[in-house]
Amino acid sequence: MKITEEHIDAMRSECHRSAGVEAGTVAELLREALGRLGFTPDVAVPHGEKDERLFWPVLRGEVTVSGHPMVALGRIPLDSANRLAEILMRAALEEHTKKAATR
Repeated sequence: MKITEEHIDAMRSECHRSAGVEAGTVAELLREALGRLGFTPDVAVPHGEKDERLFWPVLRGEVTVSGHPMVALGRIPLDSANRLAEILMRAALEEHTKKAATR
């Protein structure tokens, strides 16, 4: 007998299943946000060729053994990682400035 994904899902508790759905939803929200920032799904670029496109990392909704929802982020090309870091730093500075102004 071959164990399938359905067998594994049947053994999971309702808590694990709902955590998996939650993690998948958050991963999808991240994909949508990255898409709006100009990132695209990773595609094969021949080695040595320069590509100006920004690629998002592999995003996967997962659940830990103890039932905690997690989003796994895979590898991302260096240019895309630099751009993402720049965007996040700008957002963090904006958030910090907004908080300081409301105090």
